[in-house]
Amino acid sequence: MSVLVKQNNHSMLQQIDGNLIPTMVPVNTPTLSIASPNKELTLHDIIGIMKRRKWSILLPMLLTLLLAILYTLSTPSTYRANALIQIEKEGAEIVTSGRLQRPAGAFDADKDPYFRTSYEMLKSRVLSAKVIEELQLKEVLSPSNAKSSLLSASGLKESLGFDAKAKKNVGATDYNELFQRGLLIQPIAGTHLVEIVYEAPSAEGAKEVVTSLINNYIKIQIESKSETGQYAKDFLTKQLTESRERLRTSEEALVKYANEKGILGFDDKQTRHVKNLEMLDAALVLAETKRIEAESLYTQMKRVGSVSTVLTNPVITSLKGTLVRLEGDYQEMLKTFKPNYPDMKRLQQQIGNARSKLSQEMVNIKRSMEADYLASKSQEARIRSELTSFKQKMHNLQDSSLDYNTLKREVETNGKLFNSLLQRLEEVNVASAVNTSSITIAEPAVTPFKRYRPKPKLNMALGLFSGLLLGLGLAFLREALDQKIKTSDDLQRLSGLPVLGRIPRLPRSVIKKQAGLITVKDPQSPAAEAFRVLSTNIHFMSGKKDDSVLLITSAKAEEGKSTTAANLACAYAQMGMKVLLVDADIRNSSIHTKLGLHNGRGLTNYLKGEIDLVGITKPVKSISGLYVITAGDYVNNPVTLLSHERMSYLTSQGAKIFDCVIIDAPPVLGFADSLILSSLATSTLLVAQEDKIDSSRIKTTLEQLARVNNNVAGFLLVNAKNPASETKYYSKYQKYTKRQARLATS
Repeated sequence: MSVLVKQNNHSMLQQIDGNLIPTMVPVNTPTLSIASPNKELTLHDIIGIMKRRKWSILLPMLLTLLLAILYTLSTPSTYRANALIQIEKEGAEIVTSGRLQRPAGAFDADKDPYFRTSYEMLKSRVLSAKVIEELQLKEVLSPSNAKSSLLSASGLKESLGFDAKAKKNVGATDYNELFQRGLLIQPIAGTHLVEIVYEAPSAEGAKEVVTSLINNYIKIQIESKSETGQYAKDFLTKQLTESRERLRTSEEALVKYANEKGILGFDDKQTRHVKNLEMLDAALVLAETKRIEAESLYTQMKRVGSVSTVLTNPVITSLKGTLVRLEGDYQEMLKTFKPNYPDMKRLQQQIGNARSKLSQEMVNIKRSMEADYLASKSQEARIRSELTSFKQKMHNLQDSSLDYNTLKREVETNGKLFNSLLQRLEEVNVASAVNTSSITIAEPAVTPFKRYRPKPKLNMALGLFSGLLLGLGLAFLREALDQKIKTSDDLQRLSGLPVLGRIPRLPRSVIKKQAGLITVKDPQSPAAEAFRVLSTNIHFMSGKKDDSVLLITSAKAEEGKSTTAANLACAYAQMGMKVLLVDADIRNSSIHTKLGLHNGRGLTNYLKGEIDLVGITKPVKSISGLYVITAGDYVNNPVTLLSHERMSYLTSQGAKIFDCVIIDAPPVLGFADSLILSSLATSTLLVAQEDKIDSSRIKTTLEQLARVNNNVAGFLLVNAKNPASETKYYSKYQKYTKRQARLATS
């Protein structure tokens, strides 16, 4: 990529791959802005990092792949056999009718303690010991028994981790632990199924271990149920005997109490006694009413002498009527006769008899009322006494019934318990004879035909993948720790300055012979063309003719600034310009060597006042328009000389006489020479090797130059990588040029 910049009131034209694009470039700005290189990574950045750090990625991948291959080769072959069993919460259940049925309803196998206990039992030492004993796995270690074993001796040792030399030190507990290394019990979530897996070096042996494990587990469960059933029978028989004795004792106590109290039996609600009590209560109320009524009549009769019942008595009424009639007759006859008249005496006697009879009748009625009162009172007292006696009897009866009912309930309870125990004993006797299991084999174990371990493809894939992750991590770590700038875009973002040119990397043979003047010695090369692009960019950027003092420096030594200064001066001269090249790198001068000139008297002699400018300015005969001022004699205090006003005069006069003055300066870091020269130049060009740009050095360099004279125009990148398309283009162009040259000479 070539860049052409032309300054016109800070308006720029940037040429990228042959196209002019308007842009703004911060040239000769009053302040220097150094941008931060931190930014979000794009896909382009990631690909660039992977390309730059390809060996950091490839080496871990190759290493992990090698480790995966070694692991695969060193891992013994093993086979896995598996089977599925179904575990129900309960086995077959015996119901009252004696028939078998499976329990209904589902349960959560993941949380149910019964289920978890069941598959934990599959990993128990007891079960492992039975399998080891049944398959004679201990004897496999003996070479004499290896042929008769289901597993080969070497295979078992690899599977269980045994060493033949350590056999004597292996106990029963160790056998179980070694056996369980190849065992995997895996419940299937949401089901009653459990997968049993065993890994062994023999396919047939793995199958036999799984089969034996399931069979022994079922056998242990059945034996456990048989033992439980016998224990239940013994326990129920004992409880039944005790219950029978309690029932007999309670029945005897009930009968004895009934005989002592004379109780034949109680109805539940005592209906008869309640009715009798109600009748006595009613009779007492009636007697009280009758007594009160008789007492009232009798009391009134005694106090008043008459009551309404007397007045309405027919005998009393008749006697009173006769008395009234006789007294009327007497009064009527008294008007005619004298009281001594016989008829009058007879009437008087009749009236006396009537009154006597009336009095006698009143006495009789009074006596009758008194008798009724006394009779009612006596009847009330008798009924009250009977009621009191009946209530006492009822209270005694209730007390007796309470004890009686208590004894009766005890008899009923003991009877129910006895019948329940008797029924349960019969059920247990039937269930013990069945001996069912809650384990069902859903899928039996089969002989595996495919090797389970090792898995070469998977191991290598994992090795490559882990190596890739490790390599990427290492690559990005190195990238994060690396302070170097990787691309020209990064450099522009860091500094805010443009990259004015990129000089491609030259072969070593070219560097030794013609790198210093490649624009002259190989003008058709990509490097020469790149220097011409650089000169064009700087020329159009300078604008005014009196503003053409260019300082070329770098952050550190060995960056290629002297080669750049020489070739840039030649490129300007080839463009027909009058150029002055000044070698101001007094500490390490090299311009005279690159141009083949004698370094007798030069810049140091002029600055010391030993010679004038004309005397040190030397034309280059092979390059028209190019003049050079070599460094001159070496001095110990170059800073003092460069600070002299003669140096300022040299640059000002050079800018007037020549189209361009190019100053080759020492590196910025570690020396003050370039800072002094930068104050005298109109623009400064920083040279940096593209593959060795350090961000911290670039920042420091720009900051130091900005404090003196903020005139850094941009960067020149050397040892840059040309795109393949550009390299092919230059190759074709050179071939075409050489062919045209041969045709012209012929």
